[in-house]
Amino acid sequence: MFVISTVGIGCVLFGYMLWRIIWPLPLRWWWKVLLCVPLGLGAFRYPLLYKIYGGHFFRPACPMAVELLCTWLFTALLILLVLLLAMELLFLLPSLIWRRSKKLHKVKFTLFSLAAPLAMGTAAWGMYQAFTLPEVKEITLTIPRLQHPVRLAMLTDLHADRYKQAEFFREVVARTNALQADAIVITGDFEDGHIYQLAPALAPLRHLKSRWGTYAVHGNHDYFSGHQAWQRYLSSLGIRFLNNEHVLPGPGHLVLAGITDPAAARDNEEAPNLDKALAGAPQDKPTILLAHQPRIAVAAARHGVTLQLSGHTHGGMAPGLRQLIALSNDGLVQGLYRRDNTLVYVSNATSIWSGLPLRLFTPAEITLIHLIPQS
Repeated sequence: MFVISTVGIGCVLFGYMLWRIIWPLPLRWWWKVLLCVPLGLGAFRYPLLYKIYGGHFFRPACPMAVELLCTWLFTALLILLVLLLAMELLFLLPSLIWRRSKKLHKVKFTLFSLAAPLAMGTAAWGMYQAFTLPEVKEITLTIPRLQHPVRLAMLTDLHADRYKQAEFFREVVARTNALQADAIVITGDFEDGHIYQLAPALAPLRHLKSRWGTYAVHGNHDYFSGHQAWQRYLSSLGIRFLNNEHVLPGPGHLVLAGITDPAAARDNEEAPNLDKALAGAPQDKPTILLAHQPRIAVAAARHGVTLQLSGHTHGGMAPGLRQLIALSNDGLVQGLYRRDNTLVYVSNATSIWSGLPLRLFTPAEITLIHLIPQS
């Protein structure tokens, strides 16, 4: 399914850019053919790199510089597609009214030509922002039935890969420990690669420190890379996984529950099960749910969850793309929401998936959540 989707998106990008940008250029045919080379590298980056270098379809065994170049081209094409479609809508009515206006056609051609360098520059800046270290973001939430204030440090979507190694995560750990939280929670997507490749990158997580410990759930990407081996390794670093279960951390001020990800089904693992996760949980304490994907919120509200913490969306990454990502996540993409009596916080993510490393006005975050009792 992923392969078919990737090739399909590549065909749309290649065909549209060829028709709208390259073909109208006043150049000789062989120049247009040459321009199709970077267009093809961007549109079909994964199929081409996998075919040439082998490895994994989404992790081809090519030089890092080659993958970065193709990723930059792909990201630029996505931004260019958004710009061009916006201009298509902008010029739709004037083109119908002044169909034969040479001046209008000239303005339209000029703007469409400027869109390409603008998209390339925006993609470069967005990729730079995507790989920068996360800043601390603090939020304060009033929680019913809570007897004492609690500080939670939230990490999510670490996405260890060939670009982000141990040095990156040592700094993430240092910034998290400086918050002196009561508990640390991690809502999935630890890695994008096999354990024999990336275990050293995540080794600094063993130094995470809080009063009550570190708790986590798996994300969809974790099931693409041998999650059972990863869980054993990460558990050895002191991380407690909550797979459809709950605990009362520390002095028991609250219930901390976690569910598996819907992607668990691809490994014939247990699907998300809120009934099981909350079975036997005390009713007189607030329930904090760790769920990688925010769209579980409707079910969480039915089960009386007080606060759901999620990642997965990376905050939408950029304007325009944010609205598209919201469509497949029940509108939950960035920040704080409410579903009935359940609060839902969706983090911008601590890092990013290198398959689409883009951040525009959506900074990465380590979230310090102050939970205070309701008066």
